[in-house]
Amino acid sequence: MSRRSVAIVGGGLAGLAAACELADAGARVLLLEKRPFLGGRAYSHHDKAAGSEVDNGQHVFLGCCTEYIAFLKRIGAWRQAHLQKRLRVPIIDKLWGKSVLRSATLPPPLHLLPSLLGFKSLSPGEKLAAVYAFAQVRSVDRDATPGLDDLTFEAWLRQRRQSPNAVRSLWNLIVQPTLNGDTSQVSADLALMVFQEGFLRSWNGANVGWAKVGLTSLLGQAARRYVEERGGRVRTGVGVDGVEVEDGRVSRALAGGESVAADAYLLAVPSRALLPLLPASCGEDTFFSRVARIDVAPIVNVHLWYDREVWRGTFAAFLNTPLQWAFNKTRLCGLEGPEQYIDISLSSAQGFIGMNNGEIVDLFNKEMQSLFPNARGAALRRALVVKQRDATFAAKPGVRALRPAQVTPIENLYLAGDWTATGWPATMESAVRSGIMAAERILEFGTERSAEKVMTSV
Repeated sequence: MSRRSVAIVGGGLAGLAAACELADAGARVLLLEKRPFLGGRAYSHHDKAAGSEVDNGQHVFLGCCTEYIAFLKRIGAWRQAHLQKRLRVPIIDKLWGKSVLRSATLPPPLHLLPSLLGFKSLSPGEKLAAVYAFAQVRSVDRDATPGLDDLTFEAWLRQRRQSPNAVRSLWNLIVQPTLNGDTSQVSADLALMVFQEGFLRSWNGANVGWAKVGLTSLLGQAARRYVEERGGRVRTGVGVDGVEVEDGRVSRALAGGESVAADAYLLAVPSRALLPLLPASCGEDTFFSRVARIDVAPIVNVHLWYDREVWRGTFAAFLNTPLQWAFNKTRLCGLEGPEQYIDISLSSAQGFIGMNNGEIVDLFNKEMQSLFPNARGAALRRALVVKQRDATFAAKPGVRALRPAQVTPIENLYLAGDWTATGWPATMESAVRSGIMAAERILEFGTERSAEKVMTSV
């Protein structure tokens, strides 16, 4: 293609993925991010008291997240991440003891059968019923089964004779962190997608991966360098006030009083930030107005620093305790020193958003002491609570019909974000896929146009 100009609003994963794709294709890219750093909701800051980078929350990816993995490799960041060679997740049930979800050397979906049969939190009858339900999950053709997006996953499971204990202890163990919602709240369509793609198509789809460095070091800095080395420009601390539309096309974007003109515009912003950037008349268009009906769900992370090692594990899921998932950041990131840094991740965290931070810290410090004897004699040197009220879109029934495509009714305006129509839940994988999908549509349209507008600098 000739050197088309593209203005990207938003420096999260979606905008960064699009910028890299477009820069590789020879487009003249200008990426504008209102915050002083890149990465969107996947960012870190240097904590002086801790002496290290602290992520806003623990972001993991799975082996099935092929586009996110490819993105890390593309920007040269893959060596700073780690992916399990084989799935292994410790599950600590405060009442029934420890189990391990692991991938056996059997063809899928049989690779999960030994773990399922050894799962201490289920009765023998519940295990047999779960095997039957997993077979049903694998066989569902989601595209050919109407009504799945209008049904909660809990209702779907109850139809397959899953007991309340099995729903809570087995199915919700996976659903809650991946969809940021309880089985009673999330769409059966998206939940089935998670199990099919992550756990049942291949033996390594659910292998867990994580960053070995802070997220800003892993993503933002590397992606910025990649784009700029290919002639693109990345501006942080520059907020866009809105776009102007004339004759069905965006004519310019306004950023801090300056004007930005380009051949194409990509809004890679959170769903709730979209309509304020558009002319008021767009709010009457059903394509855009339905975005306002996409609800959001919170995530809370509790960062704890102890004066000594309190837990030798790497990460684990928990049952029958307020703890959901805990990550030993000292081991995950190879940190040095006698202290131990633990990150507790709480999805679907509506009950914690209104709590006082001190109460939250006290609650989870006591839970750590209850579960890990070494924590009882340790001093809690530092604690940090990070509340993200709009962490992800809510994967409620009906959300599939609300998620917009990357191509909009406005001729040269495109959308990206994990909340757009990618078919994936609100994950880093969905964000990257949305950016690439939007870039591909821009490039397809760009080859048919001959306009030679020049982008003004900001």
